[in-house]
Amino acid sequence: MIRKHGFKFSIIPSSGFLGKSTVNKIRFATNLLLAFCYWLKFVIQKRFKAVIVTGGFSSLMPLLGALMLNKPFFLLEMNRIPGRITKYFSRFAQEIYLGFPLNKPMKGNFYYSGSPLRKELLRVALTNRAKPKNINPTILVLGGSLGARALNLAAIELANRYPKIKFIIQTGKRDYDLIKAKIISENCQLIDFTLTPEENYSKASLAISRAGGMVLSELLAFGIPAIIVPFPYATDRHQAANAQFLEKEGAAIILDQDDLPELENVFKQLISDKVQLEKMSDNARRIAKNDAADKIAERITKCLAS
Repeated sequence: MIRKHGFKFSIIPSSGFLGKSTVNKIRFATNLLLAFCYWLKFVIQKRFKAVIVTGGFSSLMPLLGALMLNKPFFLLEMNRIPGRITKYFSRFAQEIYLGFPLNKPMKGNFYYSGSPLRKELLRVALTNRAKPKNINPTILVLGGSLGARALNLAAIELANRYPKIKFIIQTGKRDYDLIKAKIISENCQLIDFTLTPEENYSKASLAISRAGGMVLSELLAFGIPAIIVPFPYATDRHQAANAQFLEKEGAAIILDQDDLPELENVFKQLISDKVQLEKMSDNARRIAKNDAADKIAERITKCLAS
C-alpha cells in the first residue's frame, strides 16, 4: 500500500514482548537494539519536527527516540481501550487522537477525532449514499485482515441455508481453501484479502464483523448496519468495548462468539426488518467521523506552529 501511493519509507525491526515466550522476549530485546541502530541512522540522515505513531510494539523505538531528542510526538489510538503504548506514553504526548471515545478517562491530552480513512474509501462512501438501495440484500462478512474461522464457518452455514441472499466473505488467506471446499450454494463470493475494501462496502446491506477500530470506522462511513462478534481474546477485551459503543448508538447488535449458534435468529430478524436496518444505517452515518484525517492534520500543524 505504501509503495502504491509513492511514499518513501524505512523499515525498523520490531516484535512483541507482553505475553510472549522466553525465546520471543529475547527476540524483542535483539530487535530493540537493532531498532535503536536504525533509528540513529535515520536521525542522522533525516531532519524531522515531530513523530506520529499509531501504537503497537513497533512504535516503541520511535517514541523512545522522540523522548531522547526532545521532539514532540502524537499518538493515534483507534480503540476505546488504549493499548500499552498509549497508556505508557499518553502523558508525554502533545495530543492523542481517538478513533472512538475512551472507555474510561485517563491522563493525557485526548481529542476524539475518529479514525483517519483513505480519501478513495470516503469518496466511494459518500457516492454510495446517493445510490438507490439494493432490493436483494448482500451480506458482508469480515474477520479482519487475517480472517476469523468462527465467523467464516458460521457465514457458510447461513449462506447454505439462504441461497437467495448473496454473501461476500473475507476469509483471510489461511482459511480460503477450507471455506471454499464447504460451499454448496452459488451465492458466495470469497476473497482472502483486499486492498480496496470500498468495493465490497458499497454492495453491503448488512455486515457480520469483528470489532477492530478501523473496520468499524469504515462500516460507519458507509452506514452499514452490523452484527458484531468481538474477538474474545483481544487484549483487554478492547474489541468488546469498541462494539459496545456502536450498539449503544444503535448502529450495531453485539453477539458474543459463544452465542454464534444464535446468529441465524439475529440475522433473520434483522434482514426481514427493513425499518430497523434503515434506522441502524442512519445511526451509523450519524456517528461516523469522516473528516478525521483533515482534523488530525490541522491540529498537528497548529501544535507545531505554536
